[in-house]
Amino acid sequence: MVDNFATETLSLPARLRVGGRLCHREVLQMDFTGQYFQLSAEVRQLDELRTTFGAYLRQAGVALDEAARWELVFMEAATNAILHGSGQDARKNIEVAWSVRDGQIRLEVADSGPGLKPNQFMASLPADPLQTSGRGLYLIRHSCEKVELWTGPSGFRMVMFGAAATVPARATASDELLQSAFAEISQCYEGLAAFYRLGDALIASERLTDFLQQAIGDIVKVVPHDRLSLHFQPGLQPSLLEELAAMPVCAREEPAGTLVEKILNGGNEWVWQKPDEVAADPVWHGFACGFCVPLRAGGVTLGSLTMARRRQPYLMASELSMVRTYADLFGIALANANNALMRDRERQALREVEIAAEMQNDLLPLPVETSFTGGTAVVRRRTARSVAGDYVDICPTPDGGLLLAMVDVMGKGISAALFAGMVRTALRINVEMGQPVGRLLEDINRVLCRQTGELTLFATCALVYLNPQRNRASFVNAGHCPAMWLGSGAGGPSREYQPSGPPLGLYPDTQYTVEEQPLSPGDQIVLVTDGLYEWETTGDLTGAWARLAGIIRASREQGGAALWDALQQRIQVAMPGQADARDDQTLLVWKCGA
Repeated sequence: MVDNFATETLSLPARLRVGGRLCHREVLQMDFTGQYFQLSAEVRQLDELRTTFGAYLRQAGVALDEAARWELVFMEAATNAILHGSGQDARKNIEVAWSVRDGQIRLEVADSGPGLKPNQFMASLPADPLQTSGRGLYLIRHSCEKVELWTGPSGFRMVMFGAAATVPARATASDELLQSAFAEISQCYEGLAAFYRLGDALIASERLTDFLQQAIGDIVKVVPHDRLSLHFQPGLQPSLLEELAAMPVCAREEPAGTLVEKILNGGNEWVWQKPDEVAADPVWHGFACGFCVPLRAGGVTLGSLTMARRRQPYLMASELSMVRTYADLFGIALANANNALMRDRERQALREVEIAAEMQNDLLPLPVETSFTGGTAVVRRRTARSVAGDYVDICPTPDGGLLLAMVDVMGKGISAALFAGMVRTALRINVEMGQPVGRLLEDINRVLCRQTGELTLFATCALVYLNPQRNRASFVNAGHCPAMWLGSGAGGPSREYQPSGPPLGLYPDTQYTVEEQPLSPGDQIVLVTDGLYEWETTGDLTGAWARLAGIIRASREQGGAALWDALQQRIQVAMPGQADARDDQTLLVWKCGA
């Protein structure tokens, strides 16, 4: 174990100034031994800078595997400085410097935050394999000969040292847990960087092929393979097929009986981990492992993505999951491009709405699990023909808690469904970082503001964090209708948690207030979207909400399923003959267990 931490207090140079962004490509000083950079506190900037750091180490003679390990050390230290030291505030800067001198690697990362303490560097991996916090600092501890932690009035600086020729290989082949941690952290950073790049490409690309080429370039970096090909259904618009055919990865028609043909006809994913599983395939025989996943949208298979390796190792679950996510986005983008051509030619707006509704159901499914440790959940949704993009989720957190999420995207059609999918991805990624619920919401807001730019897309959101003991709830609300807490018993107390800030995607610097609520057995938390009360045409939305809240309080003893039925019956009585809802209607009821 390496316990060589040096903690001292000193006055750092006042170089961590607020305001003004410096691109990481601008080298402020360089000599034959090292490089120094100053960059704004944005995670998206780290990917290319990591590549620069790795190239520097390799040019200095550091072995490839050790250079890769130091790249992970860099990513953990720099990400920590951005997320925790700078609060992911792009107005702040962090500093990064590295050098190789006299056979020693020296890496420095500085930020304006309060810093870390030696006891935060874990001596062993977390016992829970799903816990993500602490793994990165464990990696730093076991990859460096010495770590110095410097604090002062201007901020915090971490200095890491290791031998350049033979950097201590604290992670050996026999240490399976540590090797697994290295792989997980590397995959996490690669996936996070790819998410930011893909979001930019989705917004900025004028053509479908531009977006696909960008995304495929990211897949190449994240998932090693020997062959990748895309196939598309011949029923797509002819002009779109012609554009896609110009891509190098677009395959021509394959012989009958291939696994790709089966996927295009049946839409079922196929994974093989042994060569004999595809020995009869006229195209993919000889590949040791691989998989073929459909490109779907609206329940329709529009194409397929196939990746294969001539040699093992087997495909990891994280690799499969990541490529499935890419395939989902490919399907959405493909459907969007195809439908745009259909509208131009045939002006079939109704068809676009139907596909958008199906996309919402595919990409934003209701939570399957309803029974959890410490309570149960009831989730219901009625989708409107004019899709608004409601999204409800129940996410486990790294500390054993649960996050209840209710999101309502403003807008209609495919753009709303795409934006709702982007919100879901941002939420899921940030939940894995184990941040407090208030900071979690603020980080998601900053991500969405950057991704949407000048587009008029935003979303209201209510989040409720349930602690691991399920005896306390933390409420935070971004422009959403009130979240409700109901005490147990027919005449029990209740409370409404109002918005503390505007919707997500509008103002990147918004701060949201978190409100706490103790919980007891039998207590309930109710989250809804405005479609459950804005259907009233009186124009009095305050009164409409008050009536809905009164029904919720009066029905607390009947349970979430009965509440949903009562609300739907009330709407049908007031609006007879209207089969389709005007807006999405979504309900989540959490009940605390004994």
